[in-house]
Amino acid sequence: MTPAPGSAWDDRFATRSPMFEPYRPMAARWHGYPAFPARDAWTAALAAAGPVAGASGRVLVPGDVPAAGGALAYERSVWAEGVLGLRSDDWHDLMNLLVWCVFPASKARLNAGHVAECGEPGHAAGAGAGAIPRRSARRDALTLFDENGLLVASADPSLVELLRAFRWRELFVGRRTDVLRSLRFLVFGHGLLDKARSPFVGLTAHAWVLDAPEALLAQPAPAIAAALDGELALAIDKLASPRDLAPLPVLGIPGWWPANDAPAFYDDARYFRPGRQT
Repeated sequence: MTPAPGSAWDDRFATRSPMFEPYRPMAARWHGYPAFPARDAWTAALAAAGPVAGASGRVLVPGDVPAAGGALAYERSVWAEGVLGLRSDDWHDLMNLLVWCVFPASKARLNAGHVAECGEPGHAAGAGAGAIPRRSARRDALTLFDENGLLVASADPSLVELLRAFRWRELFVGRRTDVLRSLRFLVFGHGLLDKARSPFVGLTAHAWVLDAPEALLAQPAPAIAAALDGELALAIDKLASPRDLAPLPVLGIPGWWPANDAPAFYDDARYFRPGRQT
């Protein structure tokens, strides 16, 4: 059993699900730790991964989460000061650190996108001074991918068509061999990565697809992540709305959940939904 969200430290968390494959080499540095990594361990992880820099060019250092200002203050702190806010003993923030280490270019581009979207905040029609800034569809999409994103690397466009059309049984049962050969799924969202410690039926990601050669897909997940990070960073500039992301029931991915070895697993229409009507 994987630990429940908010649970005590587990130094082998990344070994307990294939969803952690891109992150296992980095997480292995914490094997044997008796408690949550402290700030010096966060600093060492960022240094080992790069060092990691934000889109403004500032090398990131771990620090406190801004006490006020919410998500926007957090994003501006990363951009302007190079401070990656991390709360002690917090799984969600530790997963965010891991994603920064494995996908540094993409995380930097997301941060830049948030700051750019909020540079001159819009206001609701008729609102006066002091009105609450209106979130754009692009910022909603950036947040959704940052928290719940899944990168799908594909060498077969016909499989992507099935994914986008919500034809789950045809994709994961009828063409299971093709999926295993020509698609790779890498968790990107740090919220999704946190949930991967204790997966549940109903867990759904929001996917972005990148084309990739089969030769790359034959490589280990960390190598695929490193090879596609720059390309994903550029693709993030095209992310305009949450509808650009494809919902994907992650426990249907072959190898990610023991029950999906049985074709009947995909008969649950509450989880494997038929898709958007408009």
